[in-house]
Amino acid sequence: MQLIPLAERMRPIKMEDVVGQPHLLGSAGILTRLTASGRLPSMVLWGPPGTGKTTLARLLANGSGRGFLEFSGITGSAADLKKFLLDNSNAPLFRGQAPVLFLDEIHRYNRSQQDLLLPFVERGEVVIIGATTENPAFYLNPALRSRCQLVPLNALEPAHIMEVLDRACIQVFSDQAKDDEILDYLAHWAGGDLRAGLTGLETYFDLPPAERSLEYLRNVLGGRVLFDRADGHYDLASAFQKSLRGSDPDAALYYLSRMIRGGEDPRFIARRLMVTAAEDVGNADPQAFILAECVSRAVERIGWPEARIPLAQTVIYVANAPKSNATIQAISAAMEAPDAPMPESLRDSHTSTSKARGYGAGYFYSHLDYEKEQYFLPETMRGQKLYNPIRPQERNWRDKQEPDLVALQTLFDEWNGLFPDGGYLPLDEWSEKLAVSREAIARAVQKIAGHELQIERALRVSPQSKK
Repeated sequence: MQLIPLAERMRPIKMEDVVGQPHLLGSAGILTRLTASGRLPSMVLWGPPGTGKTTLARLLANGSGRGFLEFSGITGSAADLKKFLLDNSNAPLFRGQAPVLFLDEIHRYNRSQQDLLLPFVERGEVVIIGATTENPAFYLNPALRSRCQLVPLNALEPAHIMEVLDRACIQVFSDQAKDDEILDYLAHWAGGDLRAGLTGLETYFDLPPAERSLEYLRNVLGGRVLFDRADGHYDLASAFQKSLRGSDPDAALYYLSRMIRGGEDPRFIARRLMVTAAEDVGNADPQAFILAECVSRAVERIGWPEARIPLAQTVIYVANAPKSNATIQAISAAMEAPDAPMPESLRDSHTSTSKARGYGAGYFYSHLDYEKEQYFLPETMRGQKLYNPIRPQERNWRDKQEPDLVALQTLFDEWNGLFPDGGYLPLDEWSEKLAVSREAIARAVQKIAGHELQIERALRVSPQSKK
């Protein structure tokens, strides 16, 4: 005789038995209002495993007096689904109220396959209720998404799971001794997944009575890794990247370990590292991107578990590298700049027709004189700075340029007259006026200060701000 799993036996048969999700099932919850009105729109139930997506779909169909058809993105292909809908559109099930077509793991249908659902939804022939652990914004066709309400479900609290475990002990295991310590352990071990908690309880009662102990149950169940594609994939990646940006190697290593233990693809982790090295380190330390690109090739060759070592090496390097977002700020500014006519001198002039139109006229071959000034931006953008390095580690041509010594001498003499007893030089102000870096001005000041003035390097210490 086939034994029905405990999780299936404990599936609620009325909405009042569903635990958790107060934002959906409370007095003002969206599902409460929908069942009260009798109207049932197409929707996508989105949330972690074991939060009741299938149960809610069945209860919504039953509560609105509709038939219930279930397909799975795992076992049923899009072709099977299309054939079923076309072959059965005239069946009695479709002649009354539109039935509920429940699509479990709807994200497993690709976007073109999801398109086949659109005409049935638009004609009102079916009500689609999809269930997914993936973020619909990433995996659902925008056309289908716009025709469905997105209903987010949250991981269940231990108290919610404890309630159902206690209910199972009363309804199913009434002849067995209840152990509150075991129930509390399972409620927390389940990590918000009610199905996992019920499976753990069933495992406990399947043990011989002499072996029913918390220690033995821990060994049987093992550790539960709280990682899923719905929240863990993107939330852990976000925490990982923000820790790298914030120069916290310990936090970055911790989230790296969470992704590794959760079964994340090492190539995805390597891509996050490359993005962070370019976006948040940039030219403050170009070696960071080179190392990240190297590790992306290394993990392809090595694989788990050894790939964790070069990944950790790169994580530590990127986290400790000096940070600058000047690169992403520069390309963002360039992308937002309006289109403008380019200077005629820069246009292609290799044909007689283009030369006759004046293309290339006035262009000077830069290798003949590297210091000769030319204008390359469109006339309307001349003087506009898109790239503004913010860290001294970003060694660029602006840093290597020397300031106009005559102009700097004038600024220095004016400042020296105002502050004859010395003080801090206004490097930022002079850097802006002379269009060179602070470092370049600091180098040049030593040339013009004269022997009568002494230049000091100060190491300034400030107390930490109290939080």
